[in-house]
Amino acid sequence: MPSEKSLANLRKFTPEGARVGQAKGVQTKMLNKEIREAFRRNAEQFAAILQDIPALSSLDVIRMCIHMALQENNYEDAARWAKELAEYEKPKLQRIESIVRNNTKDLTDEELERQIKEEGLD
Repeated sequence: MPSEKSLANLRKFTPEGARVGQAKGVQTKMLNKEIREAFRRNAEQFAAILQDIPALSSLDVIRMCIHMALQENNYEDAARWAKELAEYEKPKLQRIESIVRNNTKDLTDEELERQIKEEGLD
């Protein structure tokens, strides 16, 4: 069974095929040019808008979202944003990385007793 990607399955290159390929290429270039122009226009409009917006920190934006949700009586969104704000203002204690290593298994009884006294655990 011959492979689908075999050279024998290739179609011959014809002048009509060349014209179709060239037309597709021109169409793709025009589309890419339109996309670039639209992106440039949007970027310019965005830059103009950014000049009018006051500088806000991420916490200010979260507080603004809470305020807007409360204005619309949308308590679910207000609570969700308040939860996000709380994570920044007072992070959970469980998130503190605490690594406890137990290196006492190789200690002699005397060394272990000395370490207990040094740490004030007796």
